[in-house]
Amino acid sequence: MKLWKINTMKLWKITSIALIATCFFGTANASIMHWESNYGTLSNLSDEDDDNELFGLGFDFTFYGATYNEVYGSSNGSLFFNDEEDYQIGSDIEGDYGPMIAAFNADLNPEEDGNIYTNTLGASGDMRFVMTWLEVIDYEEEFYNSFQAVLFQDGSIRLNYLKLNGSGDNEGNDVIGLSQGDGTHFNYFTAADGDDDGIYPNGKSLLYTWDAVSENYNLSVGPLTSVTDVPEPSTLAIFALGMIGLASRRFKKQS
Repeated sequence: MKLWKINTMKLWKITSIALIATCFFGTANASIMHWESNYGTLSNLSDEDDDNELFGLGFDFTFYGATYNEVYGSSNGSLFFNDEEDYQIGSDIEGDYGPMIAAFNADLNPEEDGNIYTNTLGASGDMRFVMTWLEVIDYEEEFYNSFQAVLFQDGSIRLNYLKLNGSGDNEGNDVIGLSQGDGTHFNYFTAADGDDDGIYPNGKSLLYTWDAVSENYNLSVGPLTSVTDVPEPSTLAIFALGMIGLASRRFKKQS
């Protein structure tokens, strides 16, 4: 009877730890502020300057009320949803370019140095599309930048900045943020100066979540965690079940 009590307590403790680990590290959703190290496929944009490429997202993504399953990625650090000719730079993203995500809308030149990758990760219902600009140099060949745009299936957007050194532009043309392109709905700031709240993106992760009341995106900022690998939910669930099985086996042996 005493042995049963002790082992039951041990089993409960191990089960609890395993389940907590699963919940905490949990899903690969927008709450995880890590650098996505699984870059995926090298884009043709890596050999281009002032160009874009059409990418399939692998799922339906809603942006400012419209649903898309593909996006144009730009060598100049942005994603566009409507026009394949949208790869220009400039600070007026409110109405000039249509619906867009400016991860770092700047005069970059991957043709000279750096790589651009895309990948779709996660399981059905919890997928994410990741576009990575890795060690991409600016047009003046002065600064290297590594950043990502992560589009989640739930409609949220995360922008990760592993290293943001700028583009050498001193006129406020480098911008970060989102815009519907209608001149009314947008949330962005000048990358070089940060925003009024003191947001300087280097080493940060920016999360944009949809607010149905304002019909715009809210922004929250946190430190970027640079990791090699973050386990997917399935891996952690298997670990949890394994721990439970091990505890059960030990209990049977001792009883």
